Amino acid sequence: MKDQKFCLDRIFFVPNFMKNKKIIIVILILSFFALISVKVFQKQKPVSPPFSSPYVGGDRVGVKTNEVSFKDNITGEITVYDFMSKLRSERKIDFTEKNYIGMGKFIETINGIRGNGEKNWIYYVNGEKAKIGVSNYKINMGDIVSWKYEKSNF
Repeated sequence: MKDQKFCLDRIFFVPNFMKNKKIIIVILILSFFALISVKVFQKQKPVSPPFSSPYVGGDRVGVKTNEVSFKDNITGEITVYDFMSKLRSERKIDFTEKNYIGMGKFIETINGIRGNGEKNWIYYVNGEKAKIGVSNYKINMGDIVSWKYEKSNF
């Protein structure tokens, strides 16, 4: 009789254990999917937010892109492209350009963000949109060059 009771206890224990095991597995699976969905649906940072506070000129020249400012001294009059090339050689900024005959150089990519036809990198000098290529625009001490990733009109 004692052996029968022991056997009955084991039979009843196994289904309870299996139920608990199934519940634990379901909870683990749901937790996994919850973590994955949180990662997937997180807000993504905008590609290139507008610039908020301009760098005030003075005895330096500045370049701004992606809310990062670069200020440096220049000697004489240089082009925007020359100044950006200097920053690139110092590993402060990364960009790619394309040369158009008659228009000069056009910046295609800044810090890994490439123009896509709808939006491109447009540069401004002292708040005014430039009308010529970066290799033709000469800047002076105190000028501010700002890059904006925006819809282009060309």
